[in-house]
Amino acid sequence: MEDEQGSGQGGALAEALAGWVGARIDAAHANPATGLVALAVYAGARRVLGAGIGPRVAGAGVLPRAPRLRAGASHPLVAAMRAHLVGRSVLAIEVRRDGIAVVAGEPLPGEKDGEDEIEAEAARGPGGRPELAPGPRPELAPGARLELAPGRRGEARLLDAAGNLILRWPPQGGDPPAEVAYPADPLAAGAALVEASDAAAAAQEKAALARAVKTRRAALERRAEAVRGDLGRLGSVARLQKTGQLLLAQGARVPRGAARALLDDWETGGTIEVALDPARPAKAQAEAFFAKARRYQRGEAVMRARLVETERALEAVAALEADVAAAEARPEALEPLAQRARSLGVSRAELAGVGAAGGAAEPGASGAHGARGARAGRAAPRLPFHAYRSASGAAILVGRGAEDNDALTTKHARPHDLWLHAKGVTGSHVIVPLPKGASCPADVLVDAATLAAHFSDARGEAVCEVSYVQRRYVRKPRGSAPGAVTYDREKVIAVRIEAERLSRLLATKDEG
Repeated sequence: MEDEQGSGQGGALAEALAGWVGARIDAAHANPATGLVALAVYAGARRVLGAGIGPRVAGAGVLPRAPRLRAGASHPLVAAMRAHLVGRSVLAIEVRRDGIAVVAGEPLPGEKDGEDEIEAEAARGPGGRPELAPGPRPELAPGARLELAPGRRGEARLLDAAGNLILRWPPQGGDPPAEVAYPADPLAAGAALVEASDAAAAAQEKAALARAVKTRRAALERRAEAVRGDLGRLGSVARLQKTGQLLLAQGARVPRGAARALLDDWETGGTIEVALDPARPAKAQAEAFFAKARRYQRGEAVMRARLVETERALEAVAALEADVAAAEARPEALEPLAQRARSLGVSRAELAGVGAAGGAAEPGASGAHGARGARAGRAAPRLPFHAYRSASGAAILVGRGAEDNDALTTKHARPHDLWLHAKGVTGSHVIVPLPKGASCPADVLVDAATLAAHFSDARGEAVCEVSYVQRRYVRKPRGSAPGAVTYDREKVIAVRIEAERLSRLLATKDEG
């Protein structure tokens, strides 16, 4: 930054901050999505310096309060400011033409912190501003330096005592103006700055919540359509049973190795064409038709219960969607709606950043607390699996399709995770993420095996054998079909499908 002390427009802000030297830095906040950076000190009273570095807010002033919507402690800028500034005293505040610099200091060895003396001497200055009374202060060793360059494309830089850069935000740097336009009334400007930041952040949160609820509604609609399709196949039960009976009676005259058979339909006097497995005798394949009919019949109760449950959830989500649209963009109005969304199965990833005032979000999360540069409305990358939860809360990942099975097993699963697959039939790959060296709890194993059976051609069977091994023993042969793998060190569990357990697991599906 330039060495000239700010004057003119910056003089009012410099005067407002002059009494803060020697005060303790209590807190540091940032909302990277709006660009508000705030530093709170105690100088006879708690005061907050705010700087808007873009993209949503720009300018500087004395804030009446900390921003309600802000990033959590794990955000890089917040973490760095807390590590190098919070708990230290203000050695100097400089209001310059190109920005504001705050230098933090620490008591020299042998010196007292001085905070008690400073607070005891604090007095009211002209205009009601808290100032420090003249008198001796503890000697301070220069520490970290925070440089704030307000502007729509501004930046924040944190340097150590030697002038080495600790962190720059945004990481790629900004393009701040050569001369900052400071307010004539820092208090009024600060009030407008924090209100604008919270309003912009709340509007982003409302939009993120609306998108998340809409995504959940679309997922439920797809689920209801799929269940109705499954129920529609119940009409084929009689045809499957008839085909099995005809194969039993007429299979002996079907040539060995035939891929198709033309069977006489005794009821109608016509014929029925049936696709066969050339590797197996026709008569032996009759049981496959009977088994498929039994699966459809056994699964009817579960399917009808799931359809009722899905339609009920759709009604609740539609009501929530209307409430979100009508809600004011305020944290206290949005948080109860976000809680309702979570209870209705809206993905936590979709809801990242939507929370109560001052909620902490992880770096890079979408919404008001997301990393700077995240575009509103950007769709989250499609994952190759759906996530379910066991009764104990353990995650169970189920591949969405053949190619997704490959991606889940080879790219997402770790060598020590547990891999499951319904034995001898086509189906989804299932992964139970496990800590390294841990074994899978018995109840989680049964839950995962239940899902592996359900998402396979064995769906509807009363009992299903499920293979399971550590992921490290599963291999994808070069040139093999999507989803095809080989594995060794196989263990097998015969799982009895319990309708209550299956319904509980399906209800935990994370649509994100």
